[in-house]
Amino acid sequence: MTVYIILTILTVAIAALVKKQEGGRARAYRPVCARTKGELFARADRGCLFTRQQACNGVCLLFLFVLLFGVSFCRDQVGNDYTRYEEFFHLIPLRQVVPTEFGFNGIVLFMQFLAGRDARISIFGLFAFITVAFMIKAVYDQSEDFLFSFFLFMTLSYYFQSLNTVRYYFAWAIAVFSMKYVLKGQYLKFILLILPAATVHKSVLLVIPVYLLACLPFTWWQLVLLGAAASTGLICQELYLKVIVRLYPSYENTAYLDGGTSLVNIIRISGVFVLSLLYYKKAIAGNKQNRFYFHLNLFALLLYTCASFVPEISRVGYYMTAGHIFLLPSLIARIGEGWQRKFWKIAVIAAAVLYFAIFLIKAQDLLVRIVPYHTWIFPAEISGKAV
Repeated sequence: MTVYIILTILTVAIAALVKKQEGGRARAYRPVCARTKGELFARADRGCLFTRQQACNGVCLLFLFVLLFGVSFCRDQVGNDYTRYEEFFHLIPLRQVVPTEFGFNGIVLFMQFLAGRDARISIFGLFAFITVAFMIKAVYDQSEDFLFSFFLFMTLSYYFQSLNTVRYYFAWAIAVFSMKYVLKGQYLKFILLILPAATVHKSVLLVIPVYLLACLPFTWWQLVLLGAAASTGLICQELYLKVIVRLYPSYENTAYLDGGTSLVNIIRISGVFVLSLLYYKKAIAGNKQNRFYFHLNLFALLLYTCASFVPEISRVGYYMTAGHIFLLPSLIARIGEGWQRKFWKIAVIAAAVLYFAIFLIKAQDLLVRIVPYHTWIFPAEISGKAV
């Protein structure tokens, strides 16, 4: 647990050195190609310049990547599915039936061809490298306040959850990264990113209709109809479960069909929803990006409250709640100066820290099992006692 707390504090401190605000007002970052007093480098062929701050940003992002990738890459027997993936690595080259997608299987075979049959560290390392790279790039590209967004990214446990469910968080990182293409209307790029990711974890295909739907400028009565449609999940569970089992046959006759929801996530999503409604006109109504994240949060709220029967519901919901790390900083920045803005920023930070604490307390559970942290660099008995 200690290693995760230290990692969070250290990375957030580094993130504080990354500056994306200009003119004292929170807004999306725009690269500057004009001469400035603080320039460090110049590209004569294009006339583009790198300022000291841009160079600092690059160095800080590199350090963030190294730290997050390092912790993920060096783990050993950390995560509730680590042993299961080791079994997959053994079965895949034997052409045995495994519940993993063909893209993942192909990557495993390729890595085993390069590094030998006992290539588990290399395979986990490759997925950690790609996942962390897409995560950091997504937060940097889409955040208006990088420090605040990165803080939420860490404390809302998105990074730490990636130590579990390797395939899912690989797809999740790509899905979050692809949001910018949806917002820009570059739908072909969006789909071309999601389709390859689906060969590693097919659940990511859900974001194609969900993200495109979230872009629509819904009226209030349309949102009410959407809520009414979602409420059918309360009375048509058996029908919907049959559809889910057809899509995911591996769920049939398993404990996954027992369903269940997360009270903590419902409270968190409801809090974001209420705060958004309070400042809807100021922060969301005229902002396409925030409206997109608001719709995703609404979809997540309907999912958790009306579709608790969905197996592993958080794997669906996290594709939607990822928008919190971008919506909350942008929303608070638009509240305006004064006590309200300070109050809500402090409240969000406190809630995120509380959420992180609850996550760490539960991190030893069999369903999470990322505590204690073990590493293949040291014997398990030593690393387990140390952290």
